[in-house]
Amino acid sequence: MASQYRIERDRGSKESRQQLAVLREKWPLAFPLKHQEVRPLAIGAAGEIAVVMGWSLPYTLGVLGRWKMAAVYCQAILCYGQRIGLDGATAEAVDAEAKRLAAKQLVQLATRKVEKKAAAAPAVVKPKAAPAPLTETPEQLRERVRAALLRRRA
Repeated sequence: MASQYRIERDRGSKESRQQLAVLREKWPLAFPLKHQEVRPLAIGAAGEIAVVMGWSLPYTLGVLGRWKMAAVYCQAILCYGQRIGLDGATAEAVDAEAKRLAAKQLVQLATRKVEKKAAAAPAVVKPKAAPAPLTETPEQLRERVRAALLRRRA
């Protein structure tokens, strides 16, 4: 049975699209619509969001998980050296581990995209070589088939 933490986090992940719209309304600087305006969030933002919105922390982490794993957010982590609070004020610096994880996520997203494209592309079928002309007589072919059937039975 799944833990209550996992259940809440999964629910937040499923509802993240609707809840992100709510977060954008409340904190437009922290959750902008334009990709070039996205900045890394401060470390304690999830806890602050949970308190203000009245959500559980696992639910909040589920909602934010989709946002933070998106390519645009990972690119923001790599491009900017400072994190921002929910009000848009600068917070702590982005550390090397966060940059490493963002780069890793971008590689995974690119790999997934390439695999999806390859799966959607029609498979190239090589034409079969022309069958070799029969050099065996019908009696010789019958003997080969009988021998193969006998080998299967044994």
